[in-house]
Amino acid sequence: MALAFFMLFAAGTAALMLSARARQNTDDVVNTLEIRGELREVLSLLQDAEIGQRGFLLTRDSQYLEPYNSARLQIGRRLSALESLVDPNTEQAIRVDQLRAAAERRLQETDATVALGREGRFGEALAIVNRDRGKALMDEVREIVDSALAAEQGRHTERAAKAIASRTWLSASLIGALAAALVLAVLSAQLTRRQFTGMAKRRDQLAALNEELETRVRDRTRELEIAREMAEAEAGRAEYERGRVELLLREVTHRVGNNLAMVSSLLRMQQAKLDDDTARAALETARGRIQTISTAQRRLRLGDDLQSTRADGLLEAVVADLADAALDSASITITSDFEPLVVSSRDATTLAVVLGELVSNAIKHAFEGREHGAIRASFTLQKDGVPTMAVEDDGIGFDEEQDLSSTHTGLGSMIIENLSRQYGGEIRKRRNEAGGTSIHILLPKLKIGDTAGAGDEQSAER
Repeated sequence: MALAFFMLFAAGTAALMLSARARQNTDDVVNTLEIRGELREVLSLLQDAEIGQRGFLLTRDSQYLEPYNSARLQIGRRLSALESLVDPNTEQAIRVDQLRAAAERRLQETDATVALGREGRFGEALAIVNRDRGKALMDEVREIVDSALAAEQGRHTERAAKAIASRTWLSASLIGALAAALVLAVLSAQLTRRQFTGMAKRRDQLAALNEELETRVRDRTRELEIAREMAEAEAGRAEYERGRVELLLREVTHRVGNNLAMVSSLLRMQQAKLDDDTARAALETARGRIQTISTAQRRLRLGDDLQSTRADGLLEAVVADLADAALDSASITITSDFEPLVVSSRDATTLAVVLGELVSNAIKHAFEGREHGAIRASFTLQKDGVPTMAVEDDGIGFDEEQDLSSTHTGLGSMIIENLSRQYGGEIRKRRNEAGGTSIHILLPKLKIGDTAGAGDEQSAER
């Protein structure tokens, strides 16, 4: 392909060069013809001038001067045209100069005889003519013209030979170009055929690969379907086992709650048989704590991980039980604000006990001598991410100096302090704006989980 392109390029380049040379040869031939024509025209005009001169001198008829005058006017223009056609640096230019000089001498002799004839001195004019000087001048002119014509003929012959050679080389170049084009066509046909053959082979290979790929896809799809069916079956079994486990856990927690409720009922029955008020009060306090744990167990709803639960529902149940018990003795309103925070089931029970102690203490001691009161319980996540349990009332408050100097701490306070200490608890107690008591317990070590799964499940169950 590269050789064929090189041949085609070389043939095209040679054709252009030979074409330019052929145009130059054509111009040279035209130049030669023009020079030869001008040479013959100058010689013819000189002969016309000589004929007119002789006719006028022999016949003394002025009509013969017309061709003489016409030739006399054109000879100068023809010589100038001849000089413009000839290369100034050649021998032909020297011949043209010699021709101009000989022509001028011949015209001078002719002009002199014509002038004598116009003066009527025909004898003198004829004597000049008879001396044959004019003939010698004309012979000189003819010799120069013949020499110039011979030179142009030689140039013409040489240029004709070059033109023939150029045509030969041009023909050879065209033949080479045609051969290169033929080679290119053959090579292109072979390459095209090879490409089509390669394309057909690749198409067949691609079809085979597609068929193999489709077979693999079908096999893989079948394997995936079998795996999916097995996974679904396994998931079904796992879901079934999970359901059984959840059911058993709920049954256990419910039974524990019921058993604790039974213990609470037994304590109430025992309390009714006692005459000692102190013992009865102690049993009532113990029964209330057991009831709180029972409520927490019965309302415990585990999340998807079977280890965590949402604290808000459980704490709401504890507060509801305490509110129902408070209605027996006074009109105490209990409100709550519990965020749906997820904690472990063990921590949820502990939080229920702490909240029960806080609310119970508020019910017992915050409203002495009053018939009405309000308690607000909350379990929220602060801005710094620390879970905080708070119980606030609008009761009689507490004596801060006496509270600080007191060496006796009740069992409820000890329970609150000990359980809170498990989570790095910090108990903050103060008198609030309503004159009552506000207790905030900060639990920085209490782990809070994801609120998505457990919260949704418990909301659905409630």
